[in-house]
Parts: sequence; structure tokens; C-alpha cells
Amino acid sequence: MIYLDQLLQKVEVVAKSGNLHIPISGIHMDSRKIREGYCFVAIRGLKDNGAKYLGDVIAAGASAIVLEQKPDETFPDIPFSVSWVMVKNARIVLSKMAAAFYGQTADYMYNVGITGTNGKTTVMSLIHAIYSKEHLTARIGTLGMAFNHLEVKTGLTTPEAVDIFDFLAQAHKGGCNNLVMEASSVALKLHRVDNIRFSQGVFTNFTGDHLDFHKTMEQYLDAKLELFRKLGEEDWAVVNLDDPQAPKVLEHLNCRYITYGFSAEADVHPVRFKFSINKTRAHIQTPRGELEIKSSLVGRVNLSNLMAAVTSAVIRGISSENISAAISEFKPVKGRLDTIYDKGFAVMIDYAHTDNALESMLKSVREIVPGKIILVFGAGGSRDKSKRPRMGAAASKNAGFLVVTSDNPRQEDPNDIIKDIIAGFESGFDKFITEPDRKRAIQKAIQMAEEDDLVVIAGKGHEDYQVFKDKTIHFDDYEVARSVLEKMESDFLDIKLSDTKKFKKPSQYKAKKIDSDDEILLPEPNLKKENTPHNA
Repeated sequence: MIYLDQLLQKVEVVAKSGNLHIPISGIHMDSRKIREGYCFVAIRGLKDNGAKYLGDVIAAGASAIVLEQKPDETFPDIPFSVSWVMVKNARIVLSKMAAAFYGQTADYMYNVGITGTNGKTTVMSLIHAIYSKEHLTARIGTLGMAFNHLEVKTGLTTPEAVDIFDFLAQAHKGGCNNLVMEASSVALKLHRVDNIRFSQGVFTNFTGDHLDFHKTMEQYLDAKLELFRKLGEEDWAVVNLDDPQAPKVLEHLNCRYITYGFSAEADVHPVRFKFSINKTRAHIQTPRGELEIKSSLVGRVNLSNLMAAVTSAVIRGISSENISAAISEFKPVKGRLDTIYDKGFAVMIDYAHTDNALESMLKSVREIVPGKIILVFGAGGSRDKSKRPRMGAAASKNAGFLVVTSDNPRQEDPNDIIKDIIAGFESGFDKFITEPDRKRAIQKAIQMAEEDDLVVIAGKGHEDYQVFKDKTIHFDDYEVARSVLEKMESDFLDIKLSDTKKFKKPSQYKAKKIDSDDEILLPEPNLKKENTPHNA
């Protein structure tokens, strides 16, 4: 049994009403999840104010309410049986109360937080895999929260504080003593991880994104630096020395730190490495000596992610044998440079949805692809518009052919978003087509691929939905791409045996011009590459 006054011990109370020594059976910021005996924390959100729902939570049986303004005549009547507390910042209070309600379980764990514009999910997943060789380790990030058989989908890179501490309490009961989590800039700004004491903070990189929320690049970076301000003298910062913002991160540190990167000046750096379309081999210099790794993750960008994970593991004291073993066993994170086809030409799916992510990804695959890179991508609607022309510039500079399409248009017209992207193309660049229908865009890109080409489907990665103004539909890049590929393979196998000598791989067929709603483009038996659409 825990009481309201116990949950408020570390909270500055501005005003109050009612008995604070009452039992609390739960706590939440979502009015729909309030039950008998719960405490409701009314958050002032970006689009809504939780105080609007006081009537609902009272009817649901809430025993206590925390809010940022004193109830007045505009509020519904609050019964004397319901206690209320006024505070300055309900989000800060929510984190404190949630941590206390669930027993401060994060204090009993070794916590690693990863922040950066790109790479968080892959780095988090790698560290989780390595730590799990020697410790019971939980993970929290874009792909959800998980520990052993406990899995919780969240829909957020970093969930709300009450959901985090609820999960950690369950994981702790199962023996969990390590946590690896993504700490997004939004979550840091909104105090979701205030009451998690991090032993390590990992900085992957920094580039423009989320300016619809942070407004300026300076505010965006400052939000990420909050993770490192939380680190104490005995804690560790892991910093990507290759990133231009690394010096600024190092300036803000009051803890120990270690750097990684391709520069020999980094504490952890590659001595030699080799890339192919489906693997990476490298010898990495670390403070503990040279470490050999073999990974199914591909490209320079992933070698950087691998070094970040190795650095974290070295600090944690994981053995070299277990680091190498975990990396060799690790499968690509869904939607992160994930190769789904490699027969004549290759197809990859990647989550890159910023200009820097696109540029880094394209430069990485350029090192391992002998043919041209055909990129399918778009940009999200109702979000930071400033990055759209930058994405267009990055794509036009680094890909051989572009199919510009929709991502999640949300409240905007997909064609307007596409125009914003095209505005950033290099002067005179004309190796592109536009196709707002993402399914047809993927079909077109795969159908035009030739021997040794690479098709990269970027932007949505692991997501299995697409958001429009009036609806959200099921949409999975994997499913669409595989459908096209399976159809091509099937058509190839259907060719009469007597004719097979005339044909090579399906990747060398000429695609029909799309002028209908055909589900799949059927290949024509024409091997003259000079007539394929992307060489026009």
C-alpha cells in the first residue's frame, strides 16, 4: 500500500485540498486508463490539456488529481472525497510520482541511454544483444519495451514516464539488472526519463529533425545534451568523434568519457575493415586491445553503430569473446539497412527519414554496390518542413535514380510534400520520377533494377501503417517489396524450358510502362539495357 503523501515527498506543492494521506492504487496521465483509487496527473500537452477530462476521471473513480492550475468555476465540481494538488510542472511531477509508485526500480539497474538523430534503434539493439550475453537486460525504444518474454508495444521512441516505470517494475521482478534505452530529444525535453539514473549516455550523431517541436537547431541539440548533464562523475559518456557536434557534447560533460569513430584519434576506431552487400568484417582498436568482429550489418554507417555498441560493452566489462559472439549472431534490426533480396540485384529497406540519415546511408551502400542506387523515399507530412529540400539535395547527390513518393502525408497533400523535396534537387538533376502512391513507387523501382543495382526503400522501415488526412491504413514496405519480387520470380519460372536460354535473371527484364492499376508489373522479354527507363 502506498499513499498520496508518500508519492509527493519530493514534489513542490503550490496548493492542495483534501486528505493527502490516502491510498493510491494506480497513477496515470491518460484519463481513459483511470480506475477506482487512481491518481490522475493532468498534463498540459501539445494539442490538449488533461484538465479538460476531470469530469471523466472523477466518474471513473479517481481518488486524487494533480494539475497545474487551481480549480475554479470553469472546472467540473470536484467532490470532497477527491483530493487535488496544484504543482508548477505536471510532467516533472508525473515522472517523480511514477518512479516512487513503482518502487524506484531504475535505481537498482545499470542504465544506458542512447540519444542522437540517427542510429539510436540499431545501437540500442546491439548493446542489448551484447549485454544479454552476461546480464539480464531490458530494452526500450522505437520497437517497444522488452525483457525476456515480456513485450510491450508503445508507438513512441521513448514512452511516457508512467509506462516506463510500470515496465521496469515488472522487469525487475524477473531479475532484470540492466536497461538499455533510446532517449529521444522530445522525451528528454518532456521529462520522461528524469528519474532514471543513467550510468552511460551514448551520443550517436546530430542533424536537423523535429524542428516542428524544438523550433531551432540550438534548442534541439540542447535537449539532447540534457542526457549528458544527468551523468555524474563516476558515469560514462560515449561520444561519436566523427560528428561535428562532438566537441560541444564533450564541453558539457562532468563525467568520464570515451570516444569512437573512424579517426585514429578516437579511443575506439577501426584498424581495417571490409564491406560487402550482406556483411561487415573489421578489426577494431579498443582500450582493451584489438577486437575482431564479423557482422551481417552492412556499410560504414553500421560500422559506426557497431563501434558505439562495442565501446559501451567495453565500459561495462563485457568479455571480448562475448562481444564478438553477440555481434556475429546479431541480425539486422527490422527496417535498418535490411537486405531482403540479393539475386542479381539487391533490395534494402531502411528507416532513413532525415537528410543526414539519407546521405550517410547512401554513402555507405555506395561503397559496396557496383551498379546504380535506385532510391524510393518521401517525407512525412505535418512535421518539420525545413528538412524536405535538404532530403532532396542529399538524395540527388548520392543516388543514381530517385522515385519520390509518399511517406506519412498526414494532413498534407502528398503532391505538395513531393514538390518541397524536388525543390532541393541539385541544379539540372533529372534522374527521377514522382509517384505519390507508395505501393506503385516501390513496384516501379524494383522493376527498373538491373544486374548489380541496389533498390533502397527508405523512410518507413519497420512501420506497418501509412497515415493520411482522413485515415490510417495498413502498409508494410516489406510486404509490398516481397510481393513484387515473388511475382517476378514466379514469372521467370513460368517461362517454357525451351525458351530459358534466351533469358537471364528477372532483374534484366524491361518494365512495362505503368498506365493502369495493375498490382504487379509484368516483365517483358527484352534484354536491351539501353532502353530501360533510368538510362533515358
